[in-house]
Amino acid sequence: MADMLNDGNIKVTYVAAIANMAAPTAAELNGGLDLECLITADGLEPSVDEEKVSIAKLCETMNAEAPGRATYGLGLTMVRKDVPAEDVAWTTLLRGTSGYLVFRYGIDADTAYAALQDVQVWPGKFGERRPQKPEANGATTFMSQFYVSATPDMDATVA
Repeated sequence: MADMLNDGNIKVTYVAAIANMAAPTAAELNGGLDLECLITADGLEPSVDEEKVSIAKLCETMNAEAPGRATYGLGLTMVRKDVPAEDVAWTTLLRGTSGYLVFRYGIDADTAYAALQDVQVWPGKFGERRPQKPEANGATTFMSQFYVSATPDMDATVA
């Protein structure tokens, strides 16, 4: 069996509204803003931090633990475009812009969303755009934090 490869096989889409996170429609997703060609190769940073609950018992000699609250986060490092009409990440993903980030893995990013595809749906709101330090032989980039407002659906299926 082959491993699922990342290069060219991750689709990232910003969608302003989704009626059902567990089953977004292909029309909702295909009507969104595709970001994968604006995100740097190492610029997609999903994270889950999980607290632990200590459950030590008087009768035991070990400290038992259980999973506690989870905090989800998403950081995106994106490139600027020198043609204003193409600089859509910079002009669209402004502080306070709410909606959904949708990820699809394992299928060529140029392939449109279709029914029965597995996706992840993350609801939330964007923070401030943060220009990144310029570097020689590099593109102009900015970082945008996406503040996750509810538990993402990691096992959604396109309706």
